[in-house]
Amino acid sequence: MIPTVILFYSAPGQEQDFLEIKGKFLQLTWHGQEYLIFAHFELHGYHNQILAHFLEDHAIPHCWATKETLEVYEPELIVIGGGRFRVDTEHGTLVLWDDSQAYGRFDERGLPDKIATASHEWSGFQVNIQ
Repeated sequence: MIPTVILFYSAPGQEQDFLEIKGKFLQLTWHGQEYLIFAHFELHGYHNQILAHFLEDHAIPHCWATKETLEVYEPELIVIGGGRFRVDTEHGTLVLWDDSQAYGRFDERGLPDKIATASHEWSGFQVNIQ
């Protein structure tokens, strides 16, 4: 199994060493690789903005059809779903809940193990899915 890649987009001018971080996240696959993309709520308030950030970072063709509608021109990219998150760095916990209005709920099956095997500072955190 290929480890899941975890990405975190922090708010501009902020460090990643806060005691608590809140925001939204997306779960997607691209060319068979699974990604969990977390974004601080001050940076991206909508799941499609998180996706657009990822697409721009990876030079994946896309455009905004309207202010709310993002079109992706990459058949290998599949958005599984999304939700909200809260990280407590002091106590080492990651809480995931809710669902994306645009993409639906994330797939929680095996998610704690996927996070545990990812190469990211949150991989050792206790995952609580609500």
